[in-house]
Amino acid sequence: MDDERSNDEDNGGEVSDQAAAAAPPDILPVEEEDHERNPPPPVVPVHAEAVSILQLHRAPPNANFHGSATSSSSCAVSASNQSLLRQQAHSPVSNATHGLEVSARSFQGGYRRSYEAPFQQLAFSDTSPELDMEDPNASEQSSGWSDVAHSQDHGNGGVPPSPRSLHAGALLNGNFYTFGGYDGNQRVNTFHAFSFAEKRWSPVFPSANSSPPPTPRDRHVAVAFGNAFYVHGGFDGTSRVADFWAFDFSTMSWREIVALQGRHPSPRHSHAAVVHGHSMYIFGGYDGSYKSDLHEFDFTTSRWNAVPAVGRRPRARYRATCVVHKNSMILYGGHDGTRHLSDTHVFDIDTKTWAILLTEGAPPVPRDSHVSVIHMNSMYVFGGSTGSAMNDLHELQLPSSSSMSAKWRSINASHAEQPRHRFCHVAVVHSDAMFVFGGYDGSDRLNDFIRFDFTVYDLSFEVPQSTLIADFRSMINDVTLSDVSFIVEGRDSPIYAHKLMLVRCPYFESLFLGSMRESRQATIYIEQVSYPIFLATLEYLYTDHVSISLKNAMELFEAADLFCIPRLKTMCEKRMLQSITVENAAGIFLAADMHSASALRQKVKKFILSNFEEVSKSSCFEEMGRSNIELVFELLQSR
Repeated sequence: MDDERSNDEDNGGEVSDQAAAAAPPDILPVEEEDHERNPPPPVVPVHAEAVSILQLHRAPPNANFHGSATSSSSCAVSASNQSLLRQQAHSPVSNATHGLEVSARSFQGGYRRSYEAPFQQLAFSDTSPELDMEDPNASEQSSGWSDVAHSQDHGNGGVPPSPRSLHAGALLNGNFYTFGGYDGNQRVNTFHAFSFAEKRWSPVFPSANSSPPPTPRDRHVAVAFGNAFYVHGGFDGTSRVADFWAFDFSTMSWREIVALQGRHPSPRHSHAAVVHGHSMYIFGGYDGSYKSDLHEFDFTTSRWNAVPAVGRRPRARYRATCVVHKNSMILYGGHDGTRHLSDTHVFDIDTKTWAILLTEGAPPVPRDSHVSVIHMNSMYVFGGSTGSAMNDLHELQLPSSSSMSAKWRSINASHAEQPRHRFCHVAVVHSDAMFVFGGYDGSDRLNDFIRFDFTVYDLSFEVPQSTLIADFRSMINDVTLSDVSFIVEGRDSPIYAHKLMLVRCPYFESLFLGSMRESRQATIYIEQVSYPIFLATLEYLYTDHVSISLKNAMELFEAADLFCIPRLKTMCEKRMLQSITVENAAGIFLAADMHSASALRQKVKKFILSNFEEVSKSSCFEEMGRSNIELVFELLQSR
């Protein structure tokens, strides 16, 4: 039996059939109870376009919710218990923003929801036992959290929306909009705005010529594009829907969008949506089964397209979040009907290719019904349900290239300043802050409006890699500020250097600071080493690094001995030992003896004795005998 059509659907589609009439959709502990034995309840999607908008849907008492953000912000909500979902489902939710993404899914036996909005993330968890949990690993730092001040003048508006969860929200034209949701008794389709300029809440009323608004629903998605707020899909208390609506602020009117071309996605909820360019992308959700399909709606041509993506497609899920960063859509978390997820995937919008995003650091605990937003070059994940309502905040620092890994880190305020635990909330980004409205804490639906100020606690900046070594390397053989030059091997072109860098070597320290005539000369002649080896020696003195090849290891070793550079000698010894063979062992042994490299000499001698029959037949062994017959006698006596 399809749980979305059973009697408990009337209570929000978030609880089991028996509990539907008794428990609100966002109260029952769905994640711990129903997810193990029964399919999770349906989920509601949220979308956002061209602006940051988030959309939330309600979930059953044991429901979990997820949110994600793309280009703007996104939010996802999921619920395993139908009773909870249904109760929350009584109030519709949607969100719209420029570049907002929302996703929602539903399945038999329960509901799950995921919303996504560009630059923001929303998260909801509808479960009673899934409440106050703090991240024990999060460091206590200066808080960026605060309540949003707003006008209390009820005579001129100023009344915030009623407490709710599973709603949707979006940022458009300097205003935060929230639509629908579940108020504890029923799904609603009320539309509210918060003006950041006036710091005031007010209802949004359509004009007299407007079409009726979308039916009350939850687990839908909402996006903003141009000057309109869009709502797609969801669950209306009776069935999953596939209708697509726009509120045009130019005419202050609702209208249903009928595509001119293409086939619209199947009726679903708990999917995720984002806006990129002039298109909206919808991922996954629940249409009677969990989905991993991707659909595109082109606003300019009014056309739906199934996106034939390649690469490693994410597993089917709902209540996940999606956000847009540059030309990519980032998918995080959700629920696959069996377990919570914490994987992160990237969809390249240009090449239509999926890939797993490699990450470092400890990721958030697997969850759904969270919110995700984008700010600068980081994705932030807040709240959600892990089986309990959460209030943790995590940052994923996104890499500058595909060859690098993203980095997770946990952010937490002092205990006294942490926001309330919640899921099925909405979030948007505005003026360097993330704004979060409403949600469910496991006991009460909320209508608080809080903000996290990135300027107070901004972790989006990475310290650039040090350029010290590269800067010093660029000074080698550079005439700029050079105060000494060398003529090597009699070549006409001098090698320019800086005495300050060379005096770390005892040889040059004595040369420049002693009483020898070279200390007063601007040009010094070097005959003992070759031109490239001298340059390599300077590179080491300037940077403490040098590339040692098998070909130049012996020559560089001799130069290091000549200029009294013990560490460079050891580096060369190591390189030679790594490449020792029966053919070159005798030559290395001769050089080690000649330059008093006792450690290298001892190790090479041991190698020769272990392979004496082969080494003694090599040309290097004959050359060693001609140069120093005493070494041959020493080897013979040591056998």
